[in-house]
Amino acid sequence: MTLLLNVPAADKNQAENAGAVYHEETGKWVLPDAAYGRLREVQPWLAPEGYIVLSDKVLIAESRAVCSHCGHTNQVIAIGSDFFFERDINERDEEVWVEQDFFALFHCLTYISDNLLGLLRDSYPHYRPAPPEDGKAYWYNHCSQCQHPMDDHRLMDTPGNTFHPRNAEEAATIALRTFQSKYAPLLDADYEISLHQKLIAEFAARI
Repeated sequence: MTLLLNVPAADKNQAENAGAVYHEETGKWVLPDAAYGRLREVQPWLAPEGYIVLSDKVLIAESRAVCSHCGHTNQVIAIGSDFFFERDINERDEEVWVEQDFFALFHCLTYISDNLLGLLRDSYPHYRPAPPEDGKAYWYNHCSQCQHPMDDHRLMDTPGNTFHPRNAEEAATIALRTFQSKYAPLLDADYEISLHQKLIAEFAARI
């Protein structure tokens, strides 16, 4: 679960002292997974938009949903992870990174790191930014027929909808496909801890 860092030459010594490692063969700076307790120290060399570090085994939840605009049935996806690290504020108003050791599907994404964008563009071209809402451009599924955005609220918020199963049978209609990423991706997104997320983790087909 190596994390890619953007370390300028002038910061070399500071990065090494923070636990970063330079790989001569690739010319890249990384934070090894054994040093993830030092995420706060290497934060200056992470994308400022990145608030969540995923596992390098990225999960893509796949299912089907009907477009409310034209009625076409589409494949839809959501990005997930069995565990992740999240940037947060502690009780002393200090910025910290917290390991979240549970499954989550993420919604209302506003940032995705480049090492995950290539996978999405190649495998899921209908998952892309929608027109901005309140100044933010969210990543949503789009209908492959009419190109209308299929927003995450409709897919995830209402019980019985695509990514909000009410029971094991509904969760089993979802497939969780695993993609191995060379580096751990970063996101800015929301998630929730809920029964339907637990149902997906337990009963969705793992591919």
